[in-house]
Amino acid sequence: MLLTGKNWRLSASQKVADADTLLNVLLKNRGITEGQSVEQFLSEDDGIWHDPFLYNDMRKAVDIINATIDSHGKILVYGDYDCDGVTATSILVRYFRSHQVNVEYIVPHRSEHGYGLTEKIMDKVIEKSPDLVITVDCGVTNIDTVQELKNRGIKVIVTDHHNVKDELPPADCVICAKRADNTYPFIDLCGAGVALKLVEALGKDGTHKVTGNIWRQAVELAGLATIADLVSVVNENRTIIKRAFKSMKKPSNVGVSVMNDMLLVPGKTLDETFISFNFVPRINAAGRLYDSADALKLFLENNPSEAKIAAQDLTRENDERKEIEAKVFDEARAQLENPARPERWSLTNTCGPIVVYGKDWHQGVLGIVAGKLSQFYGRSALVFTDDATEPGCAKGSGRAFGDFDLYECLERISDKLVNFGGHKKAAGLLVRKTDMGTFMEALEQEAAKIYEEKGRSGEESEDDSINAECEILPEGLVFDSYREVSKLRPFGIGNPKPVFSNGAHIRLDLTDASGKYNISAVGFGMGDYFNILRAGDKIDIAYTLNEYCYRGETSLSLHLEDIRPEFDEGFIWQKAEIAEKLYTSGLAMNQIAKMAPGEDIEGAMRPTPEMYGACYKAIDKFGGTAMSTVDLRLLARLVSNNYDVPMTPFQAKRCLEVFADCNLIRLRTITPLRVCFNILATGEKVKLSESEVYRRIQGD
Repeated sequence: MLLTGKNWRLSASQKVADADTLLNVLLKNRGITEGQSVEQFLSEDDGIWHDPFLYNDMRKAVDIINATIDSHGKILVYGDYDCDGVTATSILVRYFRSHQVNVEYIVPHRSEHGYGLTEKIMDKVIEKSPDLVITVDCGVTNIDTVQELKNRGIKVIVTDHHNVKDELPPADCVICAKRADNTYPFIDLCGAGVALKLVEALGKDGTHKVTGNIWRQAVELAGLATIADLVSVVNENRTIIKRAFKSMKKPSNVGVSVMNDMLLVPGKTLDETFISFNFVPRINAAGRLYDSADALKLFLENNPSEAKIAAQDLTRENDERKEIEAKVFDEARAQLENPARPERWSLTNTCGPIVVYGKDWHQGVLGIVAGKLSQFYGRSALVFTDDATEPGCAKGSGRAFGDFDLYECLERISDKLVNFGGHKKAAGLLVRKTDMGTFMEALEQEAAKIYEEKGRSGEESEDDSINAECEILPEGLVFDSYREVSKLRPFGIGNPKPVFSNGAHIRLDLTDASGKYNISAVGFGMGDYFNILRAGDKIDIAYTLNEYCYRGETSLSLHLEDIRPEFDEGFIWQKAEIAEKLYTSGLAMNQIAKMAPGEDIEGAMRPTPEMYGACYKAIDKFGGTAMSTVDLRLLARLVSNNYDVPMTPFQAKRCLEVFADCNLIRLRTITPLRVCFNILATGEKVKLSESEVYRRIQGD
């Protein structure tokens, strides 16, 4: 059972009733208020665009490439196995093929070669006998392998967008905006975006021009990658995506055209949501399970029939990926919630990242599963399996939850690791299996130190927050508002899809207090809320505006981000967090009651026998033996609505504490008003009155 709400932050306090006002509020929230910047931000055609020759080494790179082409030399494009790397590779290969260049490409295999230009793939690179190697979406940290190529007389151009280490690779050119001496005005292009700028520079040079068809294909592929790689959707990235969508109305790349025809439902708009959830997973599936060359076939194929076969193959691989991912996720959950799991590593006894290991789990889905576990449990997560190329080692992928800096934590215990890399939110690592216990202990200890140093729990974070743009009045919930919001597309990091707030009554649909305005709403993954709401309940909602197409008709629909039921008046409900902090600090109930006029110990603070019974029935029915994470306010509503036993959050927490003291559940307090627990299987009857915690509550 996952029954948790989020912290709402309202960017604009005003209440908006019409579409024009709404757009102005959204632009102001983003700091876009000057006439020219507004026009530029909203324009279909214009946008920020930088001269590619502002990059360090770009002039030199163009000269080297031109010289290699003119001398009929061989060029090898070396990419990466994800969507960004595949599209970047395709951009350069298509350009070189348009000039009949002797060009080949290599994309590494995730499990065999790992990420980047590694030693494990150098023999394959050298076998191609290239005169020039151009890396895309990788290479900036591969000091030794680049030097090896240079020692063999091979010229090397590195194009990348990742963070650099202490020194740059000894390549002939390093085109990367993350280098310390960077001169390019925007540092957040993806790998394919950098490849696009290289092609642009080659075209501007004029020696080997870029045809309109090749340029449009390059823009389309860079747009896909910009969305896929989760870089910020501002500045030049925003322009790339807009130009890509404009071109994809009638795609120049055959593979893009075939994939859109196959996936895009009639009446639906080609937008970043479609790309993120339909197109990109199919491209990434090839690299996760098999060989990214399968995805390259889609983008490099000129025959629509062959491209369609490639698209169908990628769809099949993606379906297989989803099955494998679901299986690993279920096995990971079962492992975490297994009663036989050592108590010291239970979710209720640890504060650091959760760790799971499966001997035969597919390496290609570890990161996805770690991300799903992180969101499901509200904890940072690390998922391990046996490494395919390093005997005796476990390969792991991690995802951070909230403000927790996963990279920093791993860096502090790097002596327990064979290798690691990544950033604050995600990391990959290698651990000797014989050292796994030592690693887990160090990980937990260091995580606890980090939380203590920061003076807060890692779960109180941005992941638990909703930044609402403003409150839309019922009369403002019209399709025109959706059209105005859509002018801000594309959405993404740096330009999030606007979330709004509103108050409404719940029935089969939503209606305002007067009953005059009605609208449908859907909340994905929010099924547990049906157990805490009744027809006629007043609620506040946080939501995004979306279009709903059915039988040729398009209407407005709300996609719920969070539901906030109306809670009772009074100190114990409205100041529930304060009451919990006071109690856990040792203050007696009668002392807390003195601070809450109108509240009495019996009615609002001390559970009754009926409450203990109803509370246990509720967590048993809706949570079972699986791990549950709940907010106390919502748990109290759950009990009250399903068993007609009114209960406050304070009373719900006391019930759980007594159950834990009687070994009926394992309990962990995450924040004052959020707990996680799981029911322990026991065949014996337990007398709650014998619990020390129960006696304290009764005597308080």
